[in-house]
Amino acid sequence: MGPVSLLLSVAVRVLVTGISGFVGHHLAALLRGEGHDVWGLVLSSDEVIPEGVTTIPGDVTDLAAVRAAFATARPEGVVHLAGASSVGASFADPIGTWRVNLDGTLSVLEAARGLDVVPRIVTITSGEVYGQVPVDELPVRIDTPMNPDSPYGASKAAADLAATQYALSFDVPVLRVRAFNHIGPGQDARFVVPSIARQLALAEVRGDDRATLELGNLSTRRDFTDVRDMVRAYLRILEAGDPSTPYLACSGASRPIQSLVDTLVACSPLTVEITQDAGRVRSGEQPDLYGSPDALEALGWTPTIPIEQTLSDTLAWWRERVTTEGA
Repeated sequence: MGPVSLLLSVAVRVLVTGISGFVGHHLAALLRGEGHDVWGLVLSSDEVIPEGVTTIPGDVTDLAAVRAAFATARPEGVVHLAGASSVGASFADPIGTWRVNLDGTLSVLEAARGLDVVPRIVTITSGEVYGQVPVDELPVRIDTPMNPDSPYGASKAAADLAATQYALSFDVPVLRVRAFNHIGPGQDARFVVPSIARQLALAEVRGDDRATLELGNLSTRRDFTDVRDMVRAYLRILEAGDPSTPYLACSGASRPIQSLVDTLVACSPLTVEITQDAGRVRSGEQPDLYGSPDALEALGWTPTIPIEQTLSDTLAWWRERVTTEGA
């Protein structure tokens, strides 16, 4: 299959799994801003749903429920975001991680191929599928061997392979995206940047003049992209991506965690002391990881939001949250 354009100047119906999550909220806003009809598969009525989204209840691991959702929505495009998202948590619950990441992807692929008109599907995996990559072999490229070293990474690699098989065997137009770190307003505090922002915001709202940040390894380098740039990449891939190639959604450069900390601290009036929390340090952690976005840039995408804006907006989001909700 070659590239086929989907979303041109007309509004189409797009079904998003995981729409109530961090990325889902930003993607829904982008799709609605472009005039598209946005539907979301949701697990619970308690989930916070983006404005203007038509929801369908269903567990992504329940094939019958996903088939019913696809039959109702009849989407022209699908973005599959739902899944376990934490590397660390995957070690505590490997079976649950495998189930939602692999079985959930299989449910989406199987439900889509059962429709009379099969939609284009963007399925999101992760840069973690590559596992440990020698630093002298960076950047990661689409032909870098997958060698996952966590239940999360392995389950995402399996989902990637399942998508490849459905494209080859069943002619399902599925597009694979291996997303690297993305950050921005709305991300929960299990991850490093929002954890720092939340700690700063809590100290500020208490009226403190100083804060102590408990952090892990600050020398680790990772490839960070603003979530708002990331969802633009997903939409561009849905529009014009080629199912025969995976896409690395990344900035193409890495930054040390220390630089993110310094920039966030500079956004706050607090005097900040940093301590290392041994529980946040993973042994044998990859010291540096970044990818090559060449295939994505060939579609006309490039990140546009400066990291300083990303971090400032993230801190502002947490300030509002801890003030209004007492988080």
